[in-house]
Amino acid sequence: MTPAEARALFPVLERRAYLNAGSVGPLSRRTVEAMQAAQAVALERGRGAVSTWESGAPAETELRARIGSLIGVPADNMLLTASTTEGCNIVISGLRLGPEDEVVTTDAEHPGLSMPLLASGARIKQARLMERPAAESLRAILDEVTPRTSLIALSHVLWLNGHVLPLAEIKRATGVPLLVDGAQSAGAIPVDASVADWYTVSGQKWLCGPETTGALYVADHERLRPQVQSFAAHAYTDARRVGLVHLAPAMVAGLLAALAEIPEWGFERAARLVTHCRESLLAAGVEVRTEAGQGTLISFRVPGDPAQLVKDAEATEVVIRNLPDGWLRASVGWWNDEGDVERLVAFLQNQARS
Repeated sequence: MTPAEARALFPVLERRAYLNAGSVGPLSRRTVEAMQAAQAVALERGRGAVSTWESGAPAETELRARIGSLIGVPADNMLLTASTTEGCNIVISGLRLGPEDEVVTTDAEHPGLSMPLLASGARIKQARLMERPAAESLRAILDEVTPRTSLIALSHVLWLNGHVLPLAEIKRATGVPLLVDGAQSAGAIPVDASVADWYTVSGQKWLCGPETTGALYVADHERLRPQVQSFAAHAYTDARRVGLVHLAPAMVAGLLAALAEIPEWGFERAARLVTHCRESLLAAGVEVRTEAGQGTLISFRVPGDPAQLVKDAEATEVVIRNLPDGWLRASVGWWNDEGDVERLVAFLQNQARS
């Protein structure tokens, strides 16, 4: 599959520079068709028919295997979730954290991780990364770790600036249990989740699957003592036993279809395009806070109200997002091309002239 053929999979790209996979990725025709086919089976056979259940089980098994392969871990250590937020909650609540526990995180976490941590009642220490260069991230995190630290919980790729955290080095230097929010990494950059104890995956972002899909890698499910349980605790003896939701067959089918479309050259192409995007923004005089050689998110700002700028951009068929700290963000995936970047830059230059 060539880049042009891959791009043609996504109808939205026929008219829009879609640069917001960090929130929700573009949907392909095949993904939607797979979801519709699964819904048709449920409509015609009945969702509770034994044949419907039996046909759905292999798809779930395949999905766990494909996600596991993508992030470098065994399928038996994967469970399906509805989101990365759910995965974070499963782990944090299952660890039974309390006031005696010290958790090291960062000042750049999405609420999907930071809110479950706050709810745990543990003592939270934040490494200050947003004010430091990416090369200093490891030292900033290690400076917060003490003999009392029982968990390190952070993102692989920071949602506010796209910087990539050195997971293997953090684990090697501390030996502390590591929970990773993979919302901005799985499907965006190469991932080896085996360096973590728990690693969450978002289905609707860089994997371009349906919303309310995701997964969780659990190195050892015996380390968790779930405070909320479901039928899964009765039905399974592997990592799935800590799961909470059963994904609808249409969601499973859609995510499977999306995963099948990821090209072998996807990561390499995305890295080239994000470099091109960053350099183009800088050349246009745009303030960029994302350093070179990081993830697939570019954080930048220009004069004006960020929320209104996002609306104005969409009016010109350019889709980006604004962040809670006042910056803007573009997400660059393998489905994008140089034309998308040029349209973003042109919009920003027009704004500067107006």
